[in-house]
Amino acid sequence: MARSVFSNPKILLLDEPLAAMGVKEGSLILDLIVQLKQRGDIAIIIIAHNYGQVMEVSDRVNMIQDGKITFDKLASETSADELTEMVVAEYRKALQERRRGTAAS
Repeated sequence: MARSVFSNPKILLLDEPLAAMGVKEGSLILDLIVQLKQRGDIAIIIIAHNYGQVMEVSDRVNMIQDGKITFDKLASETSADELTEMVVAEYRKALQERRRGTAAS
């Protein structure tokens, strides 16, 4: 993360930047992301599964499923609960389809 920030990028792509971090370290990274965002001279793309953390630092939230954007809203227009419900619904749908496929065999 430090190497990326100090190279003065125009775009910063963070893939699960808080994975395997403790609360203290994760908080420091979120603070850094917020500071970079406030500077306004860098676009930040975060790939994450922790919706609470995503909502803390994001302006816009997208979900990608099967290579397509299936959800695109301003962070202020959605919530971690809405995102969680969407994912749970997808899991339930996949589980039901799998059960139907197994029953048909």
